[in-house]
Amino acid sequence: HTGAVRSLSYANNTGLVSGSADKAAVLWETSPEWTLVRTIGTDDAPLVDRVISLAFSPDGKQLATGGGEPSRRGELKNWNVADGKLIREIADAHSDTVFSLEYSPEGNMLASGAADKFLKVWDVAKGEMIRSYEGHTHHVLGVSWKFDSTVLATCGADNVIKVWNVETGEQQRTISGFNKQLTAIKFVGNTPEVVASGGDTQVHRRRSDNGGTVRTYSGGTDYMYAVAVSADGNVVVGGGEDSAVRVWNGADGKVLRTFEPPKTEGAAETTAAK
Repeated sequence: HTGAVRSLSYANNTGLVSGSADKAAVLWETSPEWTLVRTIGTDDAPLVDRVISLAFSPDGKQLATGGGEPSRRGELKNWNVADGKLIREIADAHSDTVFSLEYSPEGNMLASGAADKFLKVWDVAKGEMIRSYEGHTHHVLGVSWKFDSTVLATCGADNVIKVWNVETGEQQRTISGFNKQLTAIKFVGNTPEVVASGGDTQVHRRRSDNGGTVRTYSGGTDYMYAVAVSADGNVVVGGGEDSAVRVWNGADGKVLRTFEPPKTEGAAETTAAK
């Protein structure tokens, strides 16, 4: 509304009507349903085996998918979001399953990490490899670009974070001290800090420039698979094997909220019996 809201009334269980000084009445749907827009990976351009990784380009116009047959080949494809059509398949992108993908902030490069232990960077427009980065001793499970596209951070099943110079391909640093696999990683806004989820039930926050520990986010009860962080670093979100999504205060590590999985009827009956 462009004027003060003077009245509110429910039209039904989910429809809310608002009346305003701008002489308008608006009907709001307070519980909209999710609807399927399209399915990508049709008979014309099938996806082989499981899709393990996804990444949207910064402008939202392209979607990259990664997967492939384990121990045979890594599949990497770029799709047009608007119509779901295949833009390009990068043949033999990796020799094993692709586990992680992320576009550079400008959208002109795409980084991929795979079970073949390699990190690779691709020219999005040409579909050609720019550089390959070797150093991990196990699956590369997560990759993230620094805000200025000069540095990449990866994590993997070898329990380390590696920091790379994008232009030269050199390792700037290996950050160790983790006792389980690191499954996903994200740079924190316009900073050198990264957050990484781990198999130790925690999310770790480290400095990529010196390897220093910033903070650890606890409260998970099982293997953590995914992590996200707000641009200002004030909110950290993680999810894992326990099917819960946890939201932490980025500054002090306190749990702000936990979204538990829905309880099934059988689980509810078991709880009641106890």
